[in-house]
Amino acid sequence: MKMMKYLSLALVLGLLWAGCAKNSDPSATSAVSVSMSASTTNGKTTIGGREAAAVTLTEVKVNVRSIQFDFDHEDEHFKKDSAFKDDKDARLKGPFIVDLLNAGSFVDQVVTSTTLPNGKYEKVSFRLAPSTEAGDMNGKSILITGTTGTTPFVFWHNINAKFGVKFNDSTALATSGAGVNLAIHLEMDRILSATNGGFDFSQAKDGNGDGTITIDAINTDGNRDLANKLMKLVLLRTHCEKGKK
Repeated sequence: MKMMKYLSLALVLGLLWAGCAKNSDPSATSAVSVSMSASTTNGKTTIGGREAAAVTLTEVKVNVRSIQFDFDHEDEHFKKDSAFKDDKDARLKGPFIVDLLNAGSFVDQVVTSTTLPNGKYEKVSFRLAPSTEAGDMNGKSILITGTTGTTPFVFWHNINAKFGVKFNDSTALATSGAGVNLAIHLEMDRILSATNGGFDFSQAKDGNGDGTITIDAINTDGNRDLANKLMKLVLLRTHCEKGKK
């Protein structure tokens, strides 16, 4: 009889422990928003103007197809948490067309918001891809327009590419319940200013003589190689940083 009581007590305690273990599963989540911005050091949409012709921006648009958050697989949350199923990283599917200029001023745009399981993340990746939506972004991953000196220019590319940030410190992106904002930032000075190591518009030409310099992947004005160089600058000089919401 005592043995039965002990077995019954052990069974009850076991069930209670299992219930507590399930309830204490660390699959709590944090709200994470992803925003994108473009800017210059002085906040103006006109870049340069001394050694080279000034570049004035009128439009900056980007099509983000997806965003992926790579878990730190050594994190204890990842090993224990039921939210980290099938060893898969979290991915947000777009497309997200982001317009970074409004009425002649740079604006921050929230790309998307989501919730992620609490834990450590070692990398965030963003996939650019051509848009399939009707409108001026159709077939384009990025579109930048403006003037160089007094001449209008259009730059666009249909690249399908991934860029992002890998956190060297495993605590750099660690969610624990507080809201987090990830900001993707395009450094326009360093992308479009030759004096800052950026693109040199003096090399671009209006090949078809229509009055607009077109720098694109299909070689409209004979600037395809320059379009590839400019696209590399965009990817190289776009970074991601974390801030509290």
